[in-house]
Amino acid sequence: MEVSALQPHYLLKIDATEVILSNERVDQCVPSWVFPALLDTSFVVVRRGVVTENRIPIGIRGRERSQRWAAWCPANAIQQIVTPVDLLQRVINTKDLPVSPASRRLRSLATDWQWLTHRWGPGGSVGFELATGKPTRTQRSDLDIVVYAKEHLSISDAQRLLVATRDIGMPVDIRVETAVCGFSLAEYASSFNRSVLLRTSTGPILGDDPWTADLRSLSVRTGA
Repeated sequence: MEVSALQPHYLLKIDATEVILSNERVDQCVPSWVFPALLDTSFVVVRRGVVTENRIPIGIRGRERSQRWAAWCPANAIQQIVTPVDLLQRVINTKDLPVSPASRRLRSLATDWQWLTHRWGPGGSVGFELATGKPTRTQRSDLDIVVYAKEHLSISDAQRLLVATRDIGMPVDIRVETAVCGFSLAEYASSFNRSVLLRTSTGPILGDDPWTADLRSLSVRTGA
């Protein structure tokens, strides 16, 4: 896979020694948990930002929900790429995979969402746990879902996706990723005649078309 094809929420197994831990803020030191966490799993998540061969924006997860650290790695540090779509297929197709509440609900959604043509799969703590085999999610964790919608997703289809999650038995947080931004499916589904928060590689903005080619032309901006 070309580096340019990496998208937010992809998981990377990497050579931990190649990671650039600095977050470019002179007022912050790297927390003591960061490098041990990195060595423990060697998996990081691609975060939103400008991707180059020498500098891929990544996030490092610790054991606690508050333990998150922004970093970078070069392309030559990548040993494996695991996408949310890969993880969904693993849940659906691997019969001897331990049956957890999250995997049961993913299988249920896969049945209810058979009509959806966009690629999707688990992100967040569920995705990280599936990729690494390390217990990550807690009883308070949402079921995070990522939908990769390169083409337009209608508001009515967004509402249809949400309906299928109502009786799933746990909170579900669905993020949609287009070629230019990410946004909340729930916010978009209720966005008739109003803008939604669009997360771009240059920061969050308000807009009403997550598929527009040039989001920088929008004049309404929010704080970081």
